[in-house]
Amino acid sequence: MPLKPNHILDKIDFFNLFDQLNISHETLLDIAFESKLIRRRRAIDPIDLLYILCLESSQGTVSHNDLAIQLESGTGISVSKVSIWKKINEQCLVFLKKVFELVIQSKFAPNGHQAEPLTFDRIVVQDSTIIRLPQRLFGEFSGVSNGHSKVCNARIQGVYDLVAEQFLFFSVDTYSKNDLEAAPELVLKKGDLTLRDRGYLIADEIQRHITHGADCIYRHKYNLVLLDAENEKAIDLLLLLKKKSVWT
Repeated sequence: MPLKPNHILDKIDFFNLFDQLNISHETLLDIAFESKLIRRRRAIDPIDLLYILCLESSQGTVSHNDLAIQLESGTGISVSKVSIWKKINEQCLVFLKKVFELVIQSKFAPNGHQAEPLTFDRIVVQDSTIIRLPQRLFGEFSGVSNGHSKVCNARIQGVYDLVAEQFLFFSVDTYSKNDLEAAPELVLKKGDLTLRDRGYLIADEIQRHITHGADCIYRHKYNLVLLDAENEKAIDLLLLLKKKSVWT
């Protein structure tokens, strides 16, 4: 029995991942219509476009010609690189973001267990990661450059509520927009507890939490010293936590 081409097996595996998350072909198609990527059925199926974009992007620099070739190879439908170029637009970006958001929400779907009463209304986790992009996007996303080489990076910010088990927000920003710059953009509510890495730690953010009636936990450098606002003496956090701990 002849073996199927590898790209067909890859495509089957790709959409099996969506099936495992209970994301159907119809749901993806609805997102394509909702994001106005398509208004009626065309030669370029949005689901096939999603597949080839993910596949080719994972392999590094990709061109419209590469996408057209991969689409014809996987579906048998011949399209021009110009047709692909017209389809890679703002609506396509909205489509990809909505699919990405749905995948994350599905990965963290409510588990159905009865939760214990919580002190906080929301427990919000914020973190970021850096991804490498093709060098030709350096002008849009920036990155790291020296006399010998240039690397294009983008920074992804993600915010997740542990209580609601819901993905709240994500953004794809320029590499130069670091965590300190993104920190004030987080919308705080009274009764929140936020968990953040040390990249977000700044005195103004701690004060913003106090002002909004929210609490925060930061990871910080071992040599960071916190001072008492009244007497300016160093606060022994470990001793303070031991005194106020509800655990024995």
